[in-house]
Amino acid sequence: MISAEAVGWKVGGAQILDDVSLSVGAGELLGIIGPNGAGKSSFVNVLSGVTRPTTGRITLGDNDVTRASATRRARLGLSRSFQTSALFDGLTAGENVRLAVQAAGSRPFSPWRGAGSSSSEVIESLLTRVRMPGRGRTLARDLSHGERRKLELAMSLASEPSVLLLDEPMAGVSAEDVDGLTEIIGEVRDAGVAVAMVEHHMHVVLGLADRVAVLHHGELLAVGAPAEVTSDERVQQAYLGEAL
Repeated sequence: MISAEAVGWKVGGAQILDDVSLSVGAGELLGIIGPNGAGKSSFVNVLSGVTRPTTGRITLGDNDVTRASATRRARLGLSRSFQTSALFDGLTAGENVRLAVQAAGSRPFSPWRGAGSSSSEVIESLLTRVRMPGRGRTLARDLSHGERRKLELAMSLASEPSVLLLDEPMAGVSAEDVDGLTEIIGEVRDAGVAVAMVEHHMHVVLGLADRVAVLHHGELLAVGAPAEVTSDERVQQAYLGEAL
């Protein structure tokens, strides 16, 4: 569904990403790991159109989107979350989702709602999907950190994406909320969405990912099945340590 071919990104004289080739298929979850400064968020920014690569090619489905804007990629079915909150704190949870639904325009909503559903039903369906039924009237500022992350997921799903990019969705949440978010993301993948997820919680990555990619100094160090990657001596030396 989305593919990066020999992608590089340079800022001034600094090579942030260097010859990275990765793809994610429908119904697959790719976990992206690596030490701080490895280029993980930069890679997600390149995939989503926030940053244009210096070299290489990005395709989304059958479309070459290398030079396309983030808005164009969203219209073609890509959605993403960010490390930091992107909620409107003065609005309710339902109003935040409503804005996301309206921004989605005419994109289909088939996996999450039936044809002809009202706006209120769509919003409640999305909130229920992320384990927040009946929370639509709660102000975003009054939600727990875990609920805020769930709400951000609901907003990301409002466009019915075929590709979902997640940048550290578990950051700062409690262990209980990590389990809930893990279940939700697994359900999204199982519904046929291509998911690429940057995450530092290794038990989440190893439990969810179909494949794991390791970035190190902006280069792709290893990619493969979780067990294969975690047993790679280069990966252990660069990032995972002796604990694995």
